[in-house]
Amino acid sequence: MKKFTILALIVLTTSCAIKQKPVFIKIDGIQLVDANSKTLTLRADALFNNPNDVGGRLNTEGVTVFVNDILMGVVRAEEFKVPTKDDFRVPLQMEVNTKDLLNKDPNGLLGGLLNSVLNRTLKVKYEGVIQFKALGFTYTYPINKTETIKIKL
Repeated sequence: MKKFTILALIVLTTSCAIKQKPVFIKIDGIQLVDANSKTLTLRADALFNNPNDVGGRLNTEGVTVFVNDILMGVVRAEEFKVPTKDDFRVPLQMEVNTKDLLNKDPNGLLGGLLNSVLNRTLKVKYEGVIQFKALGFTYTYPINKTETIKIKL
């Protein structure tokens, strides 16, 4: 029985190996999903490709969001299950409480937001680190993407 267990472990570890880390392609589709008097909801997708026979998990809790160069908060999400041998999107979404937004910097922020509303644009930046974990390995991906999005009124 002991020999069978050792043989099974050898077969499993050699056939299901991580040959290379998943490839981070880009941050795509930054958009303002919802804006009302209580919250702003921002969303983007992190695009990846996993060329391996083994999946894993991605953790997005190290990603911060800036709006008009002011820190709004951190993306909060559950670990994402990575599919094997496929392209995949990891949703990066966050809600910003508008009361908190106005309390962060009442002088500069309010003027900046009013300017953004008048120009109908917001400068949104996602910055931080996404971690991939599988079979005891951890890889990190630095994220730094800024995009100007249009506000639809």
